[in-house]
Amino acid sequence: MLKIKNLYKKQANSFINHINLMVEKGSLVSIEADREFSNTLIDLILDKEVIGSGEIYIDQIKHSDYIHKNKGNIGVIFRDEGFYDRFTVEEYMRYYTEIIDSKVNYREIMLKFSLLEIADKRIKTLSYTKRKILSFAREILKEPELLIFQDPIFDMDKNATGIILKNIEELCNKGTAVLSISASFKEAMLIGGKVYVLDENGLIEAEDKKEEAVTSESKEKLEFMHKIEKIPAKIEERILLFDPFEIDYAESESGVSSLNVRGEKFQCMMSLTELEERLRCFGFFRCHRSYIVNLQKVKEVVTWTRNSYSLILGDVEKSSIPLSKGKLTELKEILKI
Repeated sequence: MLKIKNLYKKQANSFINHINLMVEKGSLVSIEADREFSNTLIDLILDKEVIGSGEIYIDQIKHSDYIHKNKGNIGVIFRDEGFYDRFTVEEYMRYYTEIIDSKVNYREIMLKFSLLEIADKRIKTLSYTKRKILSFAREILKEPELLIFQDPIFDMDKNATGIILKNIEELCNKGTAVLSISASFKEAMLIGGKVYVLDENGLIEAEDKKEEAVTSESKEKLEFMHKIEKIPAKIEERILLFDPFEIDYAESESGVSSLNVRGEKFQCMMSLTELEERLRCFGFFRCHRSYIVNLQKVKEVVTWTRNSYSLILGDVEKSSIPLSKGKLTELKEILKI
C-alpha cells in the first residue's frame, strides 16, 4: 500500500538518508524516530515537503497524484492535534461524519472507543489521553486504506493503551495499512508489527536475534558467573557495580545495552545475550528480543490484543515491558500459571 524507494531529504534538524520501506495492506509497521525525523517523514509522505530524491507510492500510484485524488483514503493522527474546542465530543464526531460524508455510524465508533460516556463534554475540557482517542475515532470514520499514527501510546494510561492497540489490530484485520511512528523504542516494540529505527544513518530493522544454544563452555562460564553478584555499568568515567536484585530490567536499543535501576538508566558494557546468561540464575527472563526483566519485579501480565502483551513492573514508574507472544508460554511455565 505504501512504498518508499531510496528516499532522501536533508533539512536543518533531520536527515532522511536513502530509506526504503514497504507497508502492505493489512500490515503494521512501527518506527522509532525522534520528533524532527518523524515530522519530516510524515510531511514527505503527505506531499507537504518536496522530496530531495527517491520515490513514494501509495497503492502503486505516485504519492502526490494519490493524495490529490484520494486524500480521504488516508487517515493521519499527529502527536499534537487541533480541535474545535467549543464542540462537545458527540458534536465533533457528528460534524466530521457529515463533512466527509461517512457511511460509518459515528455512535458505534464512540462506543468502541469509550467516548459515549463523555459525549456531552466539551473538547476543551478533555485530557491529552481523551483527545488522542478522539483523534483516532475521527480517523476511523474515513475507513482509511492507509493510517499514519504519530506517537499512538505516548503518555497513555493502561486503559487508553488497550483501546488504541486493539483498534489498530482491528484496522489491520480489515485490510488497512498502518504506519506507526513513536519517539520511544519501547513503545514501538509494544505497538508491534515490523519494527524499525529511523535516524541519520537510515532506516534499520530491529534485529530479531536468535537464541543461542548454551554450549558446554558457556555452561562453565555460567557456573562461574553464579558466584559473581555485581553487574557493571558506566556513567561518565565511573564504573558502577549493581547487585542483580537492584535491577528492574535490562534493554538493548540500537545495539547498546542499559540497566534500569530505580527509574534511572545506566549504560552497560555487556550485550543483552551476555546479560541474559549472567542474570538468569537471579530470576531474570528474556521476555523480548530487546528486554530482560527481573521477574521478582513483575506485578501484572497484560494482554492488549491476541498478539500484544506486556509486563507491568512494581517500580515507581510502573514500567510496561513488551512480552513477545512466543515467550508467553515459557513465562507461564516458569511462573506456574
